[in-house]
Amino acid sequence: MVETSAHDFASVLTGDLVASRRHGPDALDEAMQVLERASHDIGEDTGAPPLFQRHRGDGWQIFLPMAQTGLRAALRIQAALVAAGSLSTRIGIGVGPAQIPDDGNLAAASGGAFHMAGDVLAGMGRGTQLALPRIPSALGEALGALMLFVDREAQGWNRTQGQALFEALRVQAPTQEEIAQKAGVTRQAVQSRLSGTALDALQETLRVYEDRVEMIRDNL
Repeated sequence: MVETSAHDFASVLTGDLVASRRHGPDALDEAMQVLERASHDIGEDTGAPPLFQRHRGDGWQIFLPMAQTGLRAALRIQAALVAAGSLSTRIGIGVGPAQIPDDGNLAAASGGAFHMAGDVLAGMGRGTQLALPRIPSALGEALGALMLFVDREAQGWNRTQGQALFEALRVQAPTQEEIAQKAGVTRQAVQSRLSGTALDALQETLRVYEDRVEMIRDNL
């Protein structure tokens, strides 16, 4: 019998790469490597190591022990793919309980967070690349509206904007000088790259989402 670890309130990202058949297996493999590297960085940033696993060819999943980090992780993943000039991805986010096999095999995992993420991805409209589960209340409706904006913004990022945003969207946001030093460019270059990304709005959306998820957890 496989031993499992239970998580009361986790987040799961379920995704698939866009138009992967058109680009071939090398591009697909490269994108998966970007996703795996990004997931490791996200774990270091949040202090809660995730699990990443590829499945069904161009599909993938990431399990995050902390539910409130799901949207931030999704945006940083999209930024990482853009920064690498790689394939784009659709991402459905789920929150809730999760049971994870001790060997880390997500194919054998179960729980509401996994079902929800899969349902969100399956129900995603044409042209949409990022979606949240429905959250009851007026605040949930406001988040849904914000996500339309966030999704369109993310789909418009260019490569240098993706590089800057991957750093700027960390839990503890670095200064523009720190981003510049890491990227080997000037602070003015970083400022220019971020100026067209609606960073302030993205950070406020993350704050609202994370506060709301925290409230849901506290009321469980």
